[in-house]
Amino acid sequence: MLQAGFKFRMDATGNVGETAVSPTSHTKIKEVNMKIGIINAINSLTSQVNWQGTPVQAYIRFLESGGAPFTYVGYNAALREFPESVDACDAYIITGSPNGVYDKEPWIAELMQFLRDAYAAGKKLVGICFGHQILAHALGGHTEKSDKGWGLGLKQFNVITKKPWMSVEAGQYALYFAHQDQVIELPPDAELLGGNGFCPNAMFVIKDQVLGVQGHPEFTKSMMQDILAGKNGNTSPELLNLAEESLQNGEPDNNLFTQWIVNFLMAE
Repeated sequence: MLQAGFKFRMDATGNVGETAVSPTSHTKIKEVNMKIGIINAINSLTSQVNWQGTPVQAYIRFLESGGAPFTYVGYNAALREFPESVDACDAYIITGSPNGVYDKEPWIAELMQFLRDAYAAGKKLVGICFGHQILAHALGGHTEKSDKGWGLGLKQFNVITKKPWMSVEAGQYALYFAHQDQVIELPPDAELLGGNGFCPNAMFVIKDQVLGVQGHPEFTKSMMQDILAGKNGNTSPELLNLAEESLQNGEPDNNLFTQWIVNFLMAE
Protein backbone atom coordinates (compact mmCIF):
# COMPACT_ATOMS: atom_id res chain seq x y z
CA MET A 1 0.00 0.00 0.00
CA LEU A 2 1.47 3.35 -1.04
CA GLN A 3 1.20 6.39 1.16
CA ALA A 4 0.85 9.40 -1.07
CA GLY A 5 -0.99 12.65 -1.60
CA PHE A 6 -1.03 15.68 -3.85
CA LYS A 7 -2.16 19.15 -2.81
CA PHE A 8 -4.35 21.38 -4.93
CA ARG A 9 -5.80 24.84 -5.16
CA MET A 10 -8.22 26.26 -7.71
CA ASP A 11 -7.93 29.79 -9.02
CA ALA A 12 -10.73 32.13 -10.08
CA THR A 13 -10.68 30.82 -13.65
CA GLY A 14 -11.36 27.26 -12.56
CA ASN A 15 -7.80 26.07 -13.15
CA VAL A 16 -6.38 23.70 -10.59
CA GLY A 17 -2.82 24.03 -9.34
CA GLU A 18 -0.85 23.33 -6.24
CA THR A 19 -1.01 25.05 -2.80
CA ALA A 20 -3.84 26.43 -0.71
CA VAL A 21 -7.39 27.50 -1.54
CA SER A 22 -8.95 30.74 -0.36
CA PRO A 23 -12.69 31.16 0.22
CA THR A 24 -14.55 32.86 -2.62
CA SER A 25 -15.54 36.46 -2.04
CA HIS A 26 -19.28 35.94 -2.62
CA THR A 27 -19.82 33.34 0.07
CA LYS A 28 -21.15 34.10 3.54
CA ILE A 29 -19.75 30.99 5.15
CA LYS A 30 -17.13 31.52 7.80
CA GLU A 31 -13.47 31.11 6.92
CA VAL A 32 -11.91 27.99 8.37
CA ASN A 33 -8.61 26.26 7.86
CA MET A 34 -9.66 22.72 7.01
CA LYS A 35 -7.69 20.22 4.97
CA ILE A 36 -9.99 17.90 3.03
CA GLY A 37 -8.67 14.57 1.80
CA ILE A 38 -10.30 13.48 -1.45
CA ILE A 39 -10.06 9.70 -1.63
CA ASN A 40 -10.37 8.92 -5.31
CA ALA A 41 -11.79 5.44 -5.95
CA ILE A 42 -11.63 5.84 -9.74
CA ASN A 43 -8.75 4.66 -11.90
CA SER A 44 -8.28 7.70 -14.14
CA LEU A 45 -6.32 5.63 -16.66
CA THR A 46 -9.32 3.44 -17.48
CA SER A 47 -12.22 5.84 -16.83
CA GLN A 48 -14.49 6.59 -19.80
CA VAL A 49 -15.61 9.90 -18.30
CA ASN A 50 -14.07 13.20 -19.37
CA TRP A 51 -13.40 14.70 -15.94
CA GLN A 52 -11.91 17.86 -17.46
CA GLY A 53 -8.71 16.94 -15.69
CA THR A 54 -8.70 14.25 -13.02
CA PRO A 55 -11.55 13.01 -10.82
CA VAL A 56 -9.92 14.77 -7.86
CA GLN A 57 -9.94 18.06 -9.77
CA ALA A 58 -13.61 17.54 -10.63
CA TYR A 59 -14.41 17.10 -6.94
CA ILE A 60 -12.46 20.24 -6.07
CA ARG A 61 -14.44 22.21 -8.66
CA PHE A 62 -17.71 20.93 -7.24
CA LEU A 63 -16.74 21.89 -3.68
CA GLU A 64 -15.41 25.27 -4.76
CA SER A 65 -18.72 26.00 -6.48
CA GLY A 66 -20.20 25.97 -2.97
CA GLY A 67 -17.67 28.51 -1.71
CA ALA A 68 -15.62 25.94 0.17
CA PRO A 69 -12.75 27.60 2.09
CA PHE A 70 -10.67 24.42 2.18
CA THR A 71 -7.30 23.11 1.16
CA TYR A 72 -7.22 19.72 -0.53
CA VAL A 73 -5.07 16.62 -0.74
CA GLY A 74 -5.92 13.91 -3.28
CA TYR A 75 -5.29 10.20 -2.79
CA ASN A 76 -5.66 7.61 -5.55
CA ALA A 77 -7.11 4.78 -3.48
CA ALA A 78 -7.77 2.68 -6.58
CA LEU A 79 -3.98 2.69 -7.07
CA ARG A 80 -3.50 1.84 -3.36
CA GLU A 81 -2.48 5.36 -2.37
CA PHE A 82 -3.74 6.30 1.08
CA PRO A 83 -3.01 8.93 3.74
CA GLU A 84 -0.10 8.17 6.02
CA SER A 85 -2.54 8.31 8.93
CA VAL A 86 -6.13 9.35 9.58
CA ASP A 87 -4.76 12.61 11.00
CA ALA A 88 -3.29 13.63 7.63
CA CYS A 89 -6.52 15.58 6.94
CA ASP A 90 -9.37 17.06 8.94
CA ALA A 91 -12.08 15.31 6.92
CA TYR A 92 -12.37 12.98 3.95
CA ILE A 93 -14.57 12.71 0.87
CA ILE A 94 -14.81 9.33 -0.87
CA THR A 95 -15.64 9.47 -4.56
CA GLY A 96 -17.72 7.27 -6.80
CA SER A 97 -16.20 4.24 -8.50
CA PRO A 98 -17.03 1.61 -11.13
CA ASN A 99 -16.15 -0.99 -8.49
CA GLY A 100 -18.41 -2.55 -5.89
CA VAL A 101 -17.67 -2.76 -2.19
CA TYR A 102 -17.81 -6.56 -2.49
CA ASP A 103 -15.04 -6.71 -5.13
CA LYS A 104 -11.91 -8.56 -4.04
CA GLU A 105 -9.38 -5.94 -5.09
CA PRO A 106 -6.99 -5.28 -2.16
CA TRP A 107 -7.49 -1.53 -2.13
CA ILE A 108 -11.19 -1.91 -1.29
CA ALA A 109 -10.51 -3.81 1.93
CA GLU A 110 -7.76 -1.30 2.76
CA LEU A 111 -10.14 1.59 2.18
CA MET A 112 -12.80 0.04 4.42
CA GLN A 113 -10.28 -0.33 7.24
CA PHE A 114 -9.09 3.23 6.76
CA LEU A 115 -12.68 4.48 6.99
CA ARG A 116 -13.28 2.53 10.19
CA ASP A 117 -10.11 4.00 11.68
CA ALA A 118 -11.04 7.52 10.56
CA TYR A 119 -14.53 7.14 12.00
CA ALA A 120 -13.11 5.92 15.32
CA ALA A 121 -10.82 8.97 15.33
CA GLY A 122 -13.81 11.30 14.94
CA LYS A 123 -13.03 12.45 11.39
CA LYS A 124 -15.87 13.77 9.26
CA LEU A 125 -16.58 11.53 6.29
CA VAL A 126 -18.63 12.25 3.16
CA GLY A 127 -19.34 9.58 0.54
CA ILE A 128 -20.70 10.01 -2.98
CA CYS A 129 -22.22 6.97 -4.78
CA PHE A 130 -19.58 4.24 -4.19
CA GLY A 131 -18.34 6.42 -1.30
CA HIS A 132 -21.84 6.39 0.19
CA GLN A 133 -22.01 2.62 -0.24
CA ILE A 134 -18.60 1.80 1.20
CA LEU A 135 -19.15 4.08 4.21
CA ALA A 136 -22.37 2.23 4.99
CA HIS A 137 -20.74 -1.16 4.44
CA ALA A 138 -17.58 -0.39 6.45
CA LEU A 139 -19.53 1.01 9.40
CA GLY A 140 -21.87 -1.92 9.91
CA GLY A 141 -24.50 -1.64 7.19
CA HIS A 142 -24.78 -3.71 4.03
CA THR A 143 -24.34 -2.87 0.35
CA GLU A 144 -24.96 -5.26 -2.52
CA LYS A 145 -25.75 -5.37 -6.23
CA SER A 146 -29.45 -4.61 -6.43
CA ASP A 147 -31.83 -6.94 -8.24
CA LYS A 148 -33.61 -3.78 -9.41
CA GLY A 149 -30.83 -3.20 -11.93
CA TRP A 150 -29.31 0.10 -12.99
CA GLY A 151 -30.42 3.51 -11.79
CA LEU A 152 -29.33 5.91 -14.53
CA GLY A 153 -30.01 9.52 -15.37
CA LEU A 154 -31.67 12.41 -13.59
CA LYS A 155 -33.66 11.03 -10.65
CA GLN A 156 -35.90 12.70 -8.11
CA PHE A 157 -35.92 11.61 -4.49
CA ASN A 158 -37.42 12.83 -1.25
CA VAL A 159 -35.36 14.43 1.48
CA ILE A 160 -37.46 13.66 4.53
CA THR A 161 -35.60 15.41 7.34
CA LYS A 162 -34.09 18.90 7.53
CA LYS A 163 -30.75 19.17 9.31
CA PRO A 164 -29.23 22.41 10.65
CA TRP A 165 -26.66 22.46 7.80
CA MET A 166 -29.41 22.34 5.18
CA SER A 167 -30.33 25.70 3.71
CA VAL A 168 -33.90 24.80 2.70
CA GLU A 169 -36.68 22.61 3.96
CA ALA A 170 -37.07 18.92 3.29
CA GLY A 171 -38.74 18.15 -0.03
CA GLN A 172 -38.22 16.58 -3.43
CA TYR A 173 -34.91 17.15 -5.17
CA ALA A 174 -33.01 15.71 -8.13
CA LEU A 175 -29.45 14.55 -8.86
CA TYR A 176 -27.76 12.52 -11.54
CA PHE A 177 -27.55 8.83 -10.62
CA ALA A 178 -25.38 6.04 -12.05
CA HIS A 179 -25.45 2.91 -9.91
CA GLN A 180 -26.39 -0.74 -9.80
CA ASP A 181 -25.35 -1.30 -6.19
CA GLN A 182 -27.42 -0.03 -3.29
CA VAL A 183 -27.17 0.35 0.46
CA ILE A 184 -29.64 -2.32 1.59
CA GLU A 185 -29.13 -1.89 5.33
CA LEU A 186 -27.98 1.30 7.06
CA PRO A 187 -25.27 1.19 9.74
CA PRO A 188 -26.21 1.26 13.43
CA ASP A 189 -26.93 4.82 14.60
CA ALA A 190 -27.49 5.96 11.01
CA GLU A 191 -30.45 8.20 10.23
CA LEU A 192 -32.16 8.01 6.85
CA LEU A 193 -32.40 11.43 5.21
CA GLY A 194 -33.75 10.60 1.77
CA GLY A 195 -34.67 8.10 -0.91
CA ASN A 196 -37.23 7.01 -3.46
CA GLY A 197 -39.00 3.81 -4.45
CA PHE A 198 -36.08 2.57 -6.54
CA CYS A 199 -33.38 3.55 -4.06
CA PRO A 200 -34.86 3.82 -0.54
CA ASN A 201 -31.52 4.54 1.18
CA ALA A 202 -30.26 7.33 -1.05
CA MET A 203 -29.00 9.63 1.71
CA PHE A 204 -28.05 9.09 5.34
CA VAL A 205 -26.11 10.60 8.21
CA ILE A 206 -24.49 9.24 11.32
CA LYS A 207 -24.83 12.06 13.84
CA ASP A 208 -22.75 15.04 12.67
CA GLN A 209 -19.85 12.90 11.47
CA VAL A 210 -20.86 10.86 8.40
CA LEU A 211 -22.88 11.85 5.33
CA GLY A 212 -23.66 9.50 2.44
CA VAL A 213 -25.31 10.55 -0.84
CA GLN A 214 -26.06 8.02 -3.59
CA GLY A 215 -26.50 10.67 -6.28
CA HIS A 216 -23.74 12.65 -7.98
CA PRO A 217 -23.73 16.39 -7.17
CA GLU A 218 -20.28 16.59 -8.80
CA PHE A 219 -21.56 15.39 -12.21
CA THR A 220 -22.06 17.79 -15.08
CA LYS A 221 -24.52 16.89 -17.82
CA SER A 222 -21.64 15.92 -20.11
CA MET A 223 -20.23 13.57 -17.45
CA MET A 224 -23.61 11.87 -17.14
CA GLN A 225 -23.74 11.55 -20.93
CA ASP A 226 -20.28 9.93 -20.90
CA ILE A 227 -21.55 7.38 -18.37
CA LEU A 228 -24.57 6.57 -20.55
CA ALA A 229 -22.41 6.26 -23.67
CA GLY A 230 -20.25 3.74 -21.83
CA LYS A 231 -23.33 1.60 -21.09
CA ASN A 232 -24.17 1.06 -24.77
CA GLY A 233 -24.10 -2.65 -25.47
CA ASN A 234 -24.31 -3.81 -21.86
CA THR A 235 -27.54 -2.12 -20.74
CA SER A 236 -30.98 -2.41 -22.28
CA PRO A 237 -31.72 0.18 -25.00
CA GLU A 238 -35.03 0.99 -23.31
CA LEU A 239 -33.31 1.85 -20.03
CA LEU A 240 -30.69 3.97 -21.81
CA ASN A 241 -33.38 5.82 -23.77
CA LEU A 242 -35.24 6.65 -20.57
CA ALA A 243 -32.02 7.81 -18.93
CA GLU A 244 -31.11 10.00 -21.91
CA GLU A 245 -34.61 11.48 -21.97
CA SER A 246 -34.36 12.32 -18.27
CA LEU A 247 -31.41 14.62 -19.01
CA GLN A 248 -33.75 16.82 -21.07
CA ASN A 249 -36.46 16.96 -18.40
CA GLY A 250 -34.85 19.18 -15.80
CA GLU A 251 -31.69 20.16 -14.00
CA PRO A 252 -30.04 18.52 -11.00
CA ASP A 253 -29.94 20.30 -7.65
CA ASN A 254 -26.14 20.22 -7.68
CA ASN A 255 -25.65 23.69 -6.23
CA LEU A 256 -27.93 22.97 -3.31
CA PHE A 257 -26.30 19.66 -2.44
CA THR A 258 -22.83 21.12 -2.85
CA GLN A 259 -23.68 23.83 -0.34
CA TRP A 260 -25.13 21.24 2.04
CA ILE A 261 -21.96 19.17 1.86
CA VAL A 262 -19.76 22.22 2.47
CA ASN A 263 -21.96 23.25 5.40
CA PHE A 264 -21.87 19.70 6.80
CA LEU A 265 -18.07 19.63 6.69
CA MET A 266 -17.79 23.03 8.38
CA ALA A 267 -20.42 22.43 11.06
CA GLU A 268 -19.15 21.89 14.58
